[in-house]
Amino acid sequence: MNPSLLVAAATSALVPPALQHSPQGDDLLRRFLTDPRAGSTPWTPALLRACLGAEADLVFPEGVAQVAEACFDLMDREMLAASGGFRSRKISRRVRAAILFRLERAAPYRMAIRQALVVLMVPTHARILARALGRSVNAIWQAAADTSTGITFLTKRVTLSGVYVSTLLFWLARGGNPASVEAFLDRRLADVGRITRLRNRLTGRIA
Repeated sequence: MNPSLLVAAATSALVPPALQHSPQGDDLLRRFLTDPRAGSTPWTPALLRACLGAEADLVFPEGVAQVAEACFDLMDREMLAASGGFRSRKISRRVRAAILFRLERAAPYRMAIRQALVVLMVPTHARILARALGRSVNAIWQAAADTSTGITFLTKRVTLSGVYVSTLLFWLARGGNPASVEAFLDRRLADVGRITRLRNRLTGRIA
């Protein structure tokens, strides 16, 4: 998986529309994600039917791409539902807590999420990938109670796209060790902090 392509996808749709969902769809999605076949077998319409039966075609008529997008949307919504617990005076710490929560919550079906990303990496699904990643970045900032507007709103989302995508890929590859995921995320956030401080110093000198 190419991180630069994923970051480009996330930043190309910074404010995508909300994804429609239903309790029935969520129930089916959770059933599918926790089915061992969803993490060990490439996703196909036949696999959906094998895991979910006839309901698969009714609830997910657009097939595996629709299911893949719904997976990331479910992660977003579960994170937002718990966002009241992400308490810290520093917004960077709230961002950290939000990202770690969504990855820890999805840990039981990590390999299924990997298959979902594989589906969306197909060139014909580029728009869906952009929507899914853009929606996730927005959700993380929302969970962190960010209230920025204007150019700051856009800059923060572009910056977080790189942090989130790289951490997501690290988690998919080595998520069996939560401590290593935390350390990786901390390094990425520290890098962003250093760049931001340098940019502020330079901007101040120019001004």
